[in-house]
Amino acid sequence: MTHRDFPISHAAILIDVAAELGADREALSQHAQLDDSQLGNPHIRIPSKPFRKLHAQAKTMTGLPQFPLYYGDKITLTAHGPLGYAILSCRSIRQALEILTKYYRLVNDKALNIYEEGEQLVIEYAHGRDYLVDAITDTEVFFSALLSASRHLLHVDEIDAEVHINYPKPDYGDFYQRVLRCNVRFDMPKSRAMFPIALLDAKPEYANPVMLKLFEQQCNEMLARMETGEGLHHKVRKHLLATKPGFPSLDLCAEHFHMSPRTFRRRLSDEGFTYQAVLDDTRRELAETYLRNPAITINQAADMVGFHDISNFRRAFIRWTGSSPSAYKKQHQ
Repeated sequence: MTHRDFPISHAAILIDVAAELGADREALSQHAQLDDSQLGNPHIRIPSKPFRKLHAQAKTMTGLPQFPLYYGDKITLTAHGPLGYAILSCRSIRQALEILTKYYRLVNDKALNIYEEGEQLVIEYAHGRDYLVDAITDTEVFFSALLSASRHLLHVDEIDAEVHINYPKPDYGDFYQRVLRCNVRFDMPKSRAMFPIALLDAKPEYANPVMLKLFEQQCNEMLARMETGEGLHHKVRKHLLATKPGFPSLDLCAEHFHMSPRTFRRRLSDEGFTYQAVLDDTRRELAETYLRNPAITINQAADMVGFHDISNFRRAFIRWTGSSPSAYKKQHQ
């Protein structure tokens, strides 16, 4: 599972949508241990673990399997903070996509691939190494949020688009077209949204070059904080990168940070992490980097991330990414 965190606005929107669909707002807030003052504080972020539990509870309380579609449809661009405001301030969709690509890590660590294919603009979605909830839920939230944001950005009720989904149509599949407001096709090779290439030159309703510079500066500052890291899990990751490929045990890592193993586990848990999760994420990122290098073989990549048995490396890589090392390497050559 992924271990990032989210602006509290995402939890507030989720609770609002669930309440509109029949859930008990107070009970749902209590389940998440969030009160109105916290939900209204823009400086608070919610770790992925409690957010995931909140989403599952909302889905249960509404009794609607299509809840993720409704939730994604209500995620506004402004809910993404400075990145959302930067996108709103762009002078064209082309520039908005450049900003989105540059700062996408601020809102999501999933893979996002944007490219032109003939007369179409394609935004492809892949799950990457982790799920926030599960494969289908994550896909539903992504595409409903993407289409909603596109309409909001251009200030239109409908947008010319087609969405492909890489799994069979679920029982509630008709809701996809109703919520996304475009043609949806299931059982396709890839999950992606396609728009006319002319959309790149469309001008957003709220373009403001001066504000864009200010919001870009904020995004750069946020990325810098992500790189340096303020939590223990960031420091652990930095330590692991410094010790590769002989990654230390939990006890040795705790000793490095002058903590007992028990305190070390608790501190990581308070941030929504486990040592194994940080270690796996670090090894996964290194493995992907090595495999993208045509000069490095799969056996060498395995050895450089601490796997001396290629079979164990293969199983771990599939668990991390859903793809075998050989398939990943072939895809990125």
